Amino acid sequence: MKKRTVLILAVVLLTTALVASCVPAAAPTTPPSAATAAPSAQPLSTPAASAQAQGTPAAAQATLVLPGTAAQTAAPTIAPDKRTPAPAPAADGSRPIAQIPPAQRADRFSGPAPMTIVTGTKYLATIVTSKGNIVAELYPDTPLSANNFVTLAKDGFYDGLTFHRVEPGFVVQGGDPVGDGSGGPGYTIPAEIKHNHPRGALAWARNSDQVNPKRDSSGSQFYITLADAPSLDGAYTSFGYVVQGMDVVDKIAMGDTIQRIDISTADVSRLPTPTPTAAPNAPAPADGRPLAKEPLDKRGKIYNMPPTATVVDPKKTYQATISTDKGDIVLDLDAANATASVNNFVLLANLGFYDGLPVAYVEPGSAVILGSPQSQPDSDAGYKLPLDKNAAAAQVITGTIAYYPVTDNATQQIMASSSQFLISMTAVSQLAAPMNIFGKVASGQDVVSKLAAGDVVKTITITEK
Repeated sequence: MKKRTVLILAVVLLTTALVASCVPAAAPTTPPSAATAAPSAQPLSTPAASAQAQGTPAAAQATLVLPGTAAQTAAPTIAPDKRTPAPAPAADGSRPIAQIPPAQRADRFSGPAPMTIVTGTKYLATIVTSKGNIVAELYPDTPLSANNFVTLAKDGFYDGLTFHRVEPGFVVQGGDPVGDGSGGPGYTIPAEIKHNHPRGALAWARNSDQVNPKRDSSGSQFYITLADAPSLDGAYTSFGYVVQGMDVVDKIAMGDTIQRIDISTADVSRLPTPTPTAAPNAPAPADGRPLAKEPLDKRGKIYNMPPTATVVDPKKTYQATISTDKGDIVLDLDAANATASVNNFVLLANLGFYDGLPVAYVEPGSAVILGSPQSQPDSDAGYKLPLDKNAAAAQVITGTIAYYPVTDNATQQIMASSSQFLISMTAVSQLAAPMNIFGKVASGQDVVSKLAAGDVVKTITITEK
């Protein structure tokens, strides 16, 4: 399997590798990113743009209020927004925004332009670059996105902007007037999440779910996927598809200029047959340990969202017994402080997900990793778990049980694997990254130290005490 040494050392031995590899260089943004978030670093980035770049009002300045003084503090006065919405395309075809320096286009408008596209019309966007032209057809069922993109393109908003983010094998991202992933026109547009992300998807970046639960899209930052990106499906608005010029997209480098984006129409659609978004599939309680009967290659990514069913009571005590070739390991699960993590673990264990899985990886004297059907870092039950509220303050001791930390491609934020977990063989006073710690070894730490990659987990059984 792929080497995990760097990540294990980062998590357990306090190197900075995990931080360097998982934390975005800039708060993003978004799929292609996180503050806006495109898939990765910034982007759209994550498709990512900052809250302000996306049009989210600037956060109010934090104020220290002493006890008993709140009632005497006058409410802040908010100045009226004197900006205007983005203009409709000029009748004479002029591109007025192109005459404005890129940096001055940022935060310039209070909202998108009025609807001007015609229902039923097939719109093509030709992104002109020094590397060649990229032609994308816009989806007819994402009218808010299409109208915004068409309007900004015709007005010249994109003229002279750059591709500020390039993630090989993932996305290229552009459309930020500031040029670093933090900018936008001053507004966001409602989400229209209807299409998946095959290679060539044209989609909006956005802010992360934490500050943008409605998943509104960036007002201008867009990304194009360089490969199929199923991790972005259902989370970002894809509003078009590259029908010509993917060879050009593959050549785009960070800093390449978008000379202009021209809009035209077509009589015949060149869009591929759409792939429906996968139906939600979360683990749910079932009798008979049904997943134990599934071959290992069928268990990887068997689900696409965390459980919605609750099978544990945070007021009760639970133990898990991991039966292996080398002996049994008994875990005390912390349902009181890590309810969601324990609930997920108990549910998968009771379904038989872990039965027959090999020990995925062992870093001698550091940690053992289990719960990967294919013994690969990207092989788990198929979804990611949010960090527990206490994750950042968690401390590792010998015998700590924690979910393997992973990076969400869509936001570049640290999350937790759905099924891979580690058992620590050493104590660490401070972690390089937050972790979902959900228990500790009650007995069998000597068995942990004997495990080797490839040893088999026979079963994980749960008991309520």
